[in-house]
Amino acid sequence: MRTHKIKIEIVSFDKTYTICNVSNNSEINQLEFYFDNKSITLKQQNNLSDIIKKHEFQLAKVITSALKGDLKIGQTINCAFIDDFPFLNDNSYNNYIQVDRTNNLRISTKGTESQGFYKLYIDGSFHSPTGNSGIGGIIEDLKGNQKTFSYSFKKGSSNLTELLAINKGLHRLKYVDNIQVFTDSRYVIRGLVQWIHFWKLNDWQTAHGKKVKFAKLWQETDQLCEGKIIEFKWIKGHIGHKEQSFCHNLAKESALAIK
Repeated sequence: MRTHKIKIEIVSFDKTYTICNVSNNSEINQLEFYFDNKSITLKQQNNLSDIIKKHEFQLAKVITSALKGDLKIGQTINCAFIDDFPFLNDNSYNNYIQVDRTNNLRISTKGTESQGFYKLYIDGSFHSPTGNSGIGGIIEDLKGNQKTFSYSFKKGSSNLTELLAINKGLHRLKYVDNIQVFTDSRYVIRGLVQWIHFWKLNDWQTAHGKKVKFAKLWQETDQLCEGKIIEFKWIKGHIGHKEQSFCHNLAKESALAIK
């Protein structure tokens, strides 16, 4: 997949539209972005304008997100585009989402699970009154044998517990090449399937120019996925799924066990 790194400079903005200078290593252009219909108008035609038009939807999301932050006129936004990247949508979560990183990055979705994969069931639990957190997981080998694991820590958050849960599970499977991950966290799935590839191109910064939250843990988890095929399946929480319910209760017990 071909990549592009773009710098956006805010020239002016009001309630209806913003004017931005956009540039890459070789060209510069100016665009007007209208908030109501998310449309983009470019001042001139060049190679950069072709890149922007191809990634207009993604660029609109970047600008919209960035302007919600504390941006000022003259401030810049760094972003990255990947040609033909298969972005997830709500329907994607009804399927198995496979990320093949054995050679070049390949992302696909399908209605049935792959065979010959270890299974990793995970969940996290954050106890807001105390700030304590726990994770619970099950690893199932190719013969159906299962092992459980858990971990607890202080001063966590809901998203951190979910990310740490897959991190701890992948550590236990670092010598396994094909892994199915079952989780109720779209945050984790979207992060490892989608966001992380753009963060790496953007020096681990968001469109706001801020460091990605939990960047070190994301980076470590990213390395644990390198060279593997990871297949994700989203499990809606609290629907009575046997393994997921077990992991939920194990994570909750781990969080509550901290004194």
